[in-house]
Amino acid sequence: MREVSYFTLAYNGKRYHGFQIQPGIETIEGCVLSALADASCFDEISKITYSHGGRTDRGVSAIGQIISLSLPEKCFPERAMKVIEDKCNDVYVWGYRDSLPPDFKIRYWALWREYIYIDKKKNYRSQLEELKKVVNQVLSLKTLSPFYRNFKLDRFGKYYFSRVILKIELKEFDDFLILIVRAQSFPFHFVRRLISFLRNYESELSFQDNLNGWPGGEAEAENLILMRVMTNYYHKQTYTLEKIMEMIISSMFSSSSELLLNLFDFLSAAWDP
Repeated sequence: MREVSYFTLAYNGKRYHGFQIQPGIETIEGCVLSALADASCFDEISKITYSHGGRTDRGVSAIGQIISLSLPEKCFPERAMKVIEDKCNDVYVWGYRDSLPPDFKIRYWALWREYIYIDKKKNYRSQLEELKKVVNQVLSLKTLSPFYRNFKLDRFGKYYFSRVILKIELKEFDDFLILIVRAQSFPFHFVRRLISFLRNYESELSFQDNLNGWPGGEAEAENLILMRVMTNYYHKQTYTLEKIMEMIISSMFSSSSELLLNLFDFLSAAWDP
């Protein structure tokens, strides 16, 4: 069988109707695979081996999304990258790794995914130190189902909400509050639901009372970024991480220069090899 390559994608999610292909709607995956097919860089073997590392909904951006597939022999990774960038506006292919095992599929080989949510501090009722205690309690939960009380839980499998959350961290920079969540996998809209819960958290009430009184719901998609899909195979960069962060975050926030300066060292830690 042919070897597999992966590509690291960054994109502004406001430009597309989500990542995954949807008939008749412009999505990132739809544009990428169409561009590759038009350039003879996507065939039946590519289709069988194709995988993506994380789902992002409409409005959600990415700095470290990954797609993996086996390219036809005459399509080299460098050509595939150019084809994608030429056709798909606001999509940057800033890294790749080739010569991976034929059974490599990033969806199953990923070690973890990390999302960040960039929010305004004025949206919160409680202070940062109190919210840090709250996220530590979230980490101690054996199931995330309390965040989905308004869902018909019987629609989901028995273990759907039993996820391995590796890290939840909160930072503040000037007027911004940043939530970082790293996990092996995520239930539906978890980071946005957690943001909604934290915004509504009343410090004079207990954690359980806040959970019971929380009306549910999700924060806006536009402030959420898929920061990284982690794999044992590090990529070859074609842009610097600093440049990619500048392009994506500056396209998301109008007052981004100060934010970028404060965020870069902190967020780049997710990209330590």
